[in-house]
Amino acid sequence: MKKIDEAKQAYQSYVNRISRERIPQYESSFSGKEKEYLTEVIDGNWVSEGKYVREFESQLARIAGKDYAVAFCNATAALITGMKGLGIGQGDDVIVPSLSHSADPNSIVQVGANPIFADINRRTLCLSVDNISTALTDKTKAVLYVNAYGNTDEIDKVEEFLNLRNIYLINDSAPALNCQFEGRPISSFGAFSILSFYADKTISTGEGGALLTDDQVLVKESNMYKHDGRKERGYDIIDRIGFNFRMTEMQAAVGVAQIERLQEICQQKLAVYHQYQKGFNEFRHADLLEYHKQCQIVPHRVVIFVENGERLVEYLVYKGIGARRLFMPMHSQSVYGLSDEKFPNTILAYKEGVCLPSAPTLTAKQISHVISTVRSYYG
Repeated sequence: MKKIDEAKQAYQSYVNRISRERIPQYESSFSGKEKEYLTEVIDGNWVSEGKYVREFESQLARIAGKDYAVAFCNATAALITGMKGLGIGQGDDVIVPSLSHSADPNSIVQVGANPIFADINRRTLCLSVDNISTALTDKTKAVLYVNAYGNTDEIDKVEEFLNLRNIYLINDSAPALNCQFEGRPISSFGAFSILSFYADKTISTGEGGALLTDDQVLVKESNMYKHDGRKERGYDIIDRIGFNFRMTEMQAAVGVAQIERLQEICQQKLAVYHQYQKGFNEFRHADLLEYHKQCQIVPHRVVIFVENGERLVEYLVYKGIGARRLFMPMHSQSVYGLSDEKFPNTILAYKEGVCLPSAPTLTAKQISHVISTVRSYYG
């Protein structure tokens, strides 16, 4: 009963916080042909995978710089399927940053492998070659690289380092659609990469994800796994234990409409970031997340670092501003239960990091209000 009561209190606290937000942490931008394409799907009465899923996959592969894209119901499904397709499982170690979404280590566990948590580069919030080297074991089969908040850190050197050791690079580029590193799409790195189309991503289908790869065999494996293990669609003969991880035609229709507006949305997100950048210039109490100088960025979140992130978030929420802390370090979650000793940069980032409202729909007036509210907190 105690746990049930705690869960109820936590949910009520969440509801109360959201209801106070006059400036939301994030909201999707739907102002194109989303309704038109959705209506076409509904009127056609073919709502499972169809032409819009195929078109969505084709467009994603083009943008991400990979030969193939496979659409999924969410990015977690894409991650699990991709690892299974690479043969990652029982007895394998997969290095993953502790500062990550729970889907990253949880997916490793779901395929039967062991998540090996690594510390991060405090400046970029991403893994570096040094971080990976420290975490390597004799059973390391893959590194799950997370492009934190659309950032990256020497991912080219990471890929080279792992290739020399025959270790897979799995690229969680969930928030990094249309981001580039040294002129190359971030999603093009790795044996496969994933994208997310959750409500707070650059483009949204409500829920949704994709696996991107140049490996035709992995595409075949992924399609079998996501179609309940069927060797071919429409037949009940299963070749392996699979899942129903399919994206609906309705999701894909929204996705195609969103891609038509991709450049517009990216420009809006950059304008939001640049206004924050200007507003906090030479403000000694807050530093913006430093994006890699070789990155062409589309910031997933506007992240600042302050002395006590928790206190600032409480103040901003009280003022009706949808601020959030960074992801709670995964190594310290009760299901993993590791000490903080090996993760100093992760712990520091969590204590200091604050996500400010960053929706592409924000007005200049709203952003100015957030900036002035942060400044007023420090007098």
